[in-house]
Amino acid sequence: MKILRCILYVVMMFLACSCHEWETYSEIPHIEFLEYQLLIDADSVPQKGVIVFSFTDGDGDIGLKENETEPPYDYNLFIEYLELHDGEWKHHVNEMGDTVNFNSRIPVITPAGDDKNISGTIYDTVSLNKYSPVD
Repeated sequence: MKILRCILYVVMMFLACSCHEWETYSEIPHIEFLEYQLLIDADSVPQKGVIVFSFTDGDGDIGLKENETEPPYDYNLFIEYLELHDGEWKHHVNEMGDTVNFNSRIPVITPAGDDKNISGTIYDTVSLNKYSPVD
């Protein structure tokens, strides 16, 4: 009776595991913009923006290692900052004459094991110039 229960348990576990479909993605990463959220305070003044996007990658090679800091590996998330001037979108230039952007780094998120398929959602917060005179 114990042997029969043990065999039945093993068969049930095998069936349960075999029912799971594993996701497979292309090795070419797919990135999709989902939304932009504006965070405003109690006085209705915009404080920050949150850019939300999803990704999938079949070989999981998204991200930069901590020691990868020299160009072109200093950033791997590139976000241009534009302002609306009289109905026309323009890059914002600071007092030093540099174009403002919100480039940042996505750390290594490669999964351990043989299955490197990965998917997820990334939220990136950007500061806003709440005193900007433009649209």
